[in-house]
Amino acid sequence: MKLEQYLSEIKASPLYNSKGYSGQFPNSTTLQEKPQQHLKIIVEQGELLLNALEEPQLLEPVLGITPIKNDIEQLCEQLVCDIEQFSTKYSHLKLFENSLVYGQEWLPSHTLFNLARANLLQGTYKQHVDLNCQSSVYKIYSIPFILRLAIENKLKAMVGFNSSTIKLSDNQTKTSNQFPALSVINFLKDSEFVNSPLAFSELKKVYNWSCSFVHTGQKEYIWMILKATSHINKLFSLDKSRYSGQAIVYLKEGVTIEDLQQAINTSDSFANPQKSKVTEMSIKLNCVCCNFDITSSFYDNRS
Repeated sequence: MKLEQYLSEIKASPLYNSKGYSGQFPNSTTLQEKPQQHLKIIVEQGELLLNALEEPQLLEPVLGITPIKNDIEQLCEQLVCDIEQFSTKYSHLKLFENSLVYGQEWLPSHTLFNLARANLLQGTYKQHVDLNCQSSVYKIYSIPFILRLAIENKLKAMVGFNSSTIKLSDNQTKTSNQFPALSVINFLKDSEFVNSPLAFSELKKVYNWSCSFVHTGQKEYIWMILKATSHINKLFSLDKSRYSGQAIVYLKEGVTIEDLQQAINTSDSFANPQKSKVTEMSIKLNCVCCNFDITSSFYDNRS
């Protein structure tokens, strides 16, 4: 099997034994600066899938559900494609000889607009417009964004968030349903008020990673999506119960919602956010003509 061959060659690489991976979710900045940090995650997730081909139930504690064999086979195929694209993009790592495979890495603005419009006009697109498999591509690419929403809504439930009151620099105040997810994660990471099935330090890394797609439209490798999903599965491990409709309380014993609210609102990051925040003094954009959009369209059989 091609995946087995690739995993074997990766493990034979001198870069595979480089330090820096403990099995936890990696830091996004580190992955960008040191792409070799992907290698152990590739092998970890690849071997898990290969074993699951024979015993699908192995994925139940990892993903929270036992997948059918066809899904596992498709994930293996996707992993092979992403490994080939990764080795081409980072050819300086010299993972494989004579292997150049290029593929789609992001969703351009025109494609995203058509995907949004296709959801609005489903019959029109189904009957007349060929989206060239981009709907399927989007389903995979958008998983990090969906995980981000899942994290934010779970955090809201963990602290019982209802609304926020924001005081502005001109002394005006406004009530909002905007949820400062990262500030809440940072508070919970350094406090002892809430029990979480997933350490908040790990949750922060997954959350930071998950924010990329919504800003860039760029793809994440399937092994990172699997790694993130397995982490977030831990966060939702208390959601299953014999009885539906029961409140899930994450507060530690002896902690009340009033205690938590008071502690959050008097912490520096909430009571005096400018004190604990590094602010941007200036921003400079780097603009180049080669990044202009180009004319493009999807085939419409009526034209």
